[in-house]
Amino acid sequence: MAKPKPAFVRKHFFIDRSMQISYMVSFLIPMLVMLGFMLFTFDWASKTIITTSSDIMWREVTNVVTVETLDTEPPYSVEQYDRIINQIQAKVRNFSNIGDVRDELAGTLMKIFGVGILLVVLQVALMTIYFSHKFAGPVYRFEKSCLSVISGKYDDMIRLRKGDQMLNLATLLNESMKVSGERIAALEAKIVELGGTVDSGKAEEETVS
Repeated sequence: MAKPKPAFVRKHFFIDRSMQISYMVSFLIPMLVMLGFMLFTFDWASKTIITTSSDIMWREVTNVVTVETLDTEPPYSVEQYDRIINQIQAKVRNFSNIGDVRDELAGTLMKIFGVGILLVVLQVALMTIYFSHKFAGPVYRFEKSCLSVISGKYDDMIRLRKGDQMLNLATLLNESMKVSGERIAALEAKIVELGGTVDSGKAEEETVS
């Protein structure tokens, strides 16, 4: 009983080193750019939240002082200062629980991260289109050349743009089409030659008979 063939195990992962490295870099660059942009967005969001919180706190403190000193002229009494300080302390303790504060901070975060996510998605889409075009273009040309060979045309050579991938494959396909076309042309010429020889032989036989 024949032993089953062992499963194929790939030992070398870098088959076409230049193309694989180029393909890896084409994905690495957008990821690094996206990571840098996300870090920039996070830093900007943190600074914006701190600035917004400071502005809101200053506004709350100003409102407390304005309300407490609205109907009085300086110098203010010790009781007024105590009330102002107590209210400011209460505002600071309950700062995160104020509904307007939560809404304003949430709105600021939504704007920042909304714009950031939109830009990241746009960047990824553009990068994907740009880098996939380097592969999609050659694949399209290969398909067109295969259709030309099927229809009997061997002179439709593959021409790729600068920066496209699979240039070696295009060169090999062009060479194979050229050699195949030359061989078929030689066979056709030989067939024509043999056909002429057969016809002349038949004519001589008819003359003798």
